Amino acid sequence: MLVNVLLDLQKIDILIDQARHALDHLAERVEHAHRIDDLSRLRSQRDDVRREQQIQESELVAIETESNGVDTHRRRLEGQLKTVIAPREAEALQHEIQILEVKRSALDDRGLELLEASARADVTLADLIDREVAAAEAENAARIDLERAMANMNTEIERLRGQRAEVASGIDVRELDEYERRRISFGGVAVAEIKGGVCGGCHMDISISEIDAIKRLPVDAVAECPNCSRLLVR
Repeated sequence: MLVNVLLDLQKIDILIDQARHALDHLAERVEHAHRIDDLSRLRSQRDDVRREQQIQESELVAIETESNGVDTHRRRLEGQLKTVIAPREAEALQHEIQILEVKRSALDDRGLELLEASARADVTLADLIDREVAAAEAENAARIDLERAMANMNTEIERLRGQRAEVASGIDVRELDEYERRRISFGGVAVAEIKGGVCGGCHMDISISEIDAIKRLPVDAVAECPNCSRLLVR
């Protein structure tokens, strides 16, 4: 009977749908996504550390330039101090020199802080680079596993498609189109079996009188569920 052939076709279509769903939700796909996230996070952290180091290096250059300017200014004032005679002028020069010394000391302290921070960043950066290399290797391995799993699943889908084509070749085009239309309308299940007086598609009871009417249909007639209109296997 046609409906039996359509049921066989539907079973294959369900397997194909399940295989496609499995292809989109492979455990290997999830694992690969995690590995990509890990690698991206480490690369972002590495870039952050490098940017911070660049900022520190720029500040160190600015400190060195400013320190040189302070030293030059102090030497000039010290030279002037040797030539002045007036006590008040000498006192003013000495006070300005002291201010420069305090400023120079503060610049030195800040420079030391930056050097220590840069040294710590070097250690952090080395660790991040090692972890990045390991993460890249893990991502590559996960990608290979994913590609292998996808290839296996696609091979299975192609095998099922071959079976489907063989079954579908024995079905009239108009009947096949009707089957496809019903599959779309009924969420992928166009043909159902009656089990224990229940439609296997909508899972609703079919009355005894309705089942009796279905049984009395001509052999070549296609029965439909009185509840959901799916094709029924008698």
